Amino acid sequence: MDAIGVSFFIYTLAIMAFGVYTARFAKKSSQDFFLADRGLGSWVAALSSSASAESGWVTLGLVGTAFKVGLSALWIVPGSVAAFLFNWFVMANRLRRVSKENGQITIPDMLVGRHTGGVAVAIRLLSVVVILSMLSFYVAAQMIAAAKTFEGTFGWHYPVGVAVGAAIVLVYTVAGGFRAVAWTDVVQAVLMIFAMIVLPVILIVKLGGPGPMMETLRGLEALPELKGEAELVHGFGGNAGMALLGFFALWLCIPLGYPGQPHVLVRFMATKDEKSVRHAGVIATAWVAVLLAGAVLLGVAARAYFQGMGGLEGLVDAEKVLPVAARELLPGALAGVMIAAVMAAICSTADSQLLVSASAVSHDLYVRMTKKERTERSKFVVNRVTVLVIGLIAAGIAMTKSRVIFDFVLYAWAGLGSAFGPGLILSHLWKGTTGWGVLAGIVVGFGGTVCWVQFFKEPTGIYEMGPAFLSALVAVFVVSLLTREK
Repeated sequence: MDAIGVSFFIYTLAIMAFGVYTARFAKKSSQDFFLADRGLGSWVAALSSSASAESGWVTLGLVGTAFKVGLSALWIVPGSVAAFLFNWFVMANRLRRVSKENGQITIPDMLVGRHTGGVAVAIRLLSVVVILSMLSFYVAAQMIAAAKTFEGTFGWHYPVGVAVGAAIVLVYTVAGGFRAVAWTDVVQAVLMIFAMIVLPVILIVKLGGPGPMMETLRGLEALPELKGEAELVHGFGGNAGMALLGFFALWLCIPLGYPGQPHVLVRFMATKDEKSVRHAGVIATAWVAVLLAGAVLLGVAARAYFQGMGGLEGLVDAEKVLPVAARELLPGALAGVMIAAVMAAICSTADSQLLVSASAVSHDLYVRMTKKERTERSKFVVNRVTVLVIGLIAAGIAMTKSRVIFDFVLYAWAGLGSAFGPGLILSHLWKGTTGWGVLAGIVVGFGGTVCWVQFFKEPTGIYEMGPAFLSALVAVFVVSLLTREK
């Protein structure tokens, strides 16, 4: 094994060991397994929530997309920064306070809120269906990212990469629960930001600076074989008319999903106090701005360097840019650290999503729906079995022929964000929100995402997040007005 492999596997084993070690401090309770006993400080809450939101879709998917479309991918940055500010400074403290006062530990708990009767049962059941279906695809995207990392770095066969990636995440998630996930996320967030700063800088320096890089990109645009593929230095990617509408619908609508991602929102519920929330908001927003901008610059600089310097050998799949660039440009040990950053992004999201899936089964179905007293030991077993089963299902999905990380994530992101975001936002900002309104939002948001992808996405070119989210927001408002008690 070369220096790259040694440094990579030392990091990976260290993360697994760290995650298992934190299990020693866990209490055998559902509140600790899913929310670390509501004790996260500002740095842990900020970095854990951010790392769980920005997964392998950034280090592989976004980098690969920027490689193909150019600097226009930078539009993801302002929208995401605005979404982080809204999440942390409008929603986070409300979710933390209300969930603590009412003993709520899951997003279905929050959506049910004060509502009772049949509508409460329907909200909880449908929320669980959305979580399990969408997060299975989302975790599968992380397994795909792991397999591509191992393919691009070590030449492993794809199924082997999926299996190893699944094993890495499952070991410490099953062992330590939320506490293990949150603390390992901190380490992984630091490594992710390090890679997204160092690699673009190295590539731009090798190209001679920003000016020569831009000239190289303009030269690539002029190549006959690439004519019309993408305008790499154009702010709107050369889009006009309906194509421009589709362009903005993608880059500016992706951030709409942030207020509805369960694996992100539970970090707000787990933060210990209001002061920690404020500090965490500043840290998280700065982190995501640097991370996303770095990912886009890495993809663009890699396009200029590899294609401008003589071919795309090793980069047939644009989503393998980071591991291939690290292997070819950096000393062995440092390359291993950079590639470990990809696994960091993968692990920090997959583990969080597995816990959310487990909470949906264990807490919302096994405890809340049956309305029976359950021993902590029985819940302890159900929690871990669910994590294991969902992980295996996601690995099975990752083995299918559809292996584009960006597409998998966009679909799951839209399904979750459209189903949960409108209901949560209005429930905490408008007292007139009713249970039937929340239920309508889940139905319209989730159903709208699925229907748009099946029937309208291809002919219109518009990303499903925008129409599904806005339709759900209207549904929550209108149905709440119609069902309010006088």
